[in-house]
Amino acid sequence: MSNCGCVTSKGNNAVSPAVANTYGQNYRGNNNNRFTNHNHEFLASTNYEKDDDCNIHNHRIAGMTGPAIRNGVTHVHKIEEITDTFCDHIHKICDTTGPAIYISNNKHVHLIKGVTSCCDGHDHDYYFTTLIEDPTNVPNTGKC
Repeated sequence: MSNCGCVTSKGNNAVSPAVANTYGQNYRGNNNNRFTNHNHEFLASTNYEKDDDCNIHNHRIAGMTGPAIRNGVTHVHKIEEITDTFCDHIHKICDTTGPAIYISNNKHVHLIKGVTSCCDGHDHDYYFTTLIEDPTNVPNTGKC
C-alpha cells in the first residue's frame, strides 16, 4: 500500500480547501461560516482488506459529526473518528461530508466517501450516509 505513514484519511469528497479551512475557524470563535447548529450520528462498515498477516477483515465506524459548516447555500460537517479494533489495530478517519441531501419534512443527511489512514500495511475504503439530524424532533400530527 502507498503512504502507510499517513495519519488521516485521503477522502474523496468534492469540498474545497476553503471549506476545510473554515472548520478550524469555527472552533477559534469565528461563527461567520456556521450554519444552523446541529450534528449527525453515523454508523457504517469499511470494505474488506488484507492486513500484513493476510487476514481479510473490515472495521466498524460510529460517531457524531462536528457542527455544521456553511458551504455556499448548503453546509457540510467535519468527521474525526477511529474504527473499531481488529487484531490490535485501528484506522483513523478525518474527512468532510458532502453537502446536505434533503429527504422529507426538511430533514437531511450527508454522504461521506473516503479512505481510512494506513495501519498494519493497509487502509480501507468507506462510503456511507449520516443519520438525519435531530431524529427526535418529529412534527406532531396528532395521530398515534
